[in-house]
Amino acid sequence: MNVLATRYKSLLDRLLEPLAAAIARTGVSPSAITLVGPALTLAVCLWFVQTAAILPFCLLMALVGGLDVLDGAVARASGRVTKFGAYLDAVCDRYVDAMVVGAAAVVTGYWTLSLITLAGTLLVSYAKARAAMEVPISNLEWPDLMERAERSTLFLGGLAASVLLPWQPLGRDLFWWTLLLLAILTHLTVAQRILRARRFISSR
Repeated sequence: MNVLATRYKSLLDRLLEPLAAAIARTGVSPSAITLVGPALTLAVCLWFVQTAAILPFCLLMALVGGLDVLDGAVARASGRVTKFGAYLDAVCDRYVDAMVVGAAAVVTGYWTLSLITLAGTLLVSYAKARAAMEVPISNLEWPDLMERAERSTLFLGGLAASVLLPWQPLGRDLFWWTLLLLAILTHLTVAQRILRARRFISSR
């Protein structure tokens, strides 16, 4: 299970409960909230590409990221939790990941590391989804190294740090080093999931 999500899920649920209940009373569909995430992300990323304003971009994306939790809270508050809602949320997450990494690559010029990181990011999700097509699995059985909350926190933190801390080890800013770390850790997570999937498929 996602380390950050596990640790802070109960706290986030309590904080969002009043807002989620209020939104649920309006009749707004949780899936509509889910779709707002990619739409806002696209707008913010296009603005980022035009302005190269790194710190406001990081702040805005952190706020948009809150929708990833809010849609689920509204679904629970309204009694509208569905398998399709979870599926749609996962697909939208992949679009958001691609747009954020792509926009940062345009602004920073770190295309190679960005593409390697994005490939790892997408494969982390695919490795689990593909295993689920072979054998029954539970989300509780995937306590992996670098999942979405960890990746997003590290990515935005490293991008912001590149502006706030002008330290450049070996002539590279902190975002370059962040991307290198993410490139390594995401693919290690893929390997971790492949090994776990092999065990599950063999035993089930």
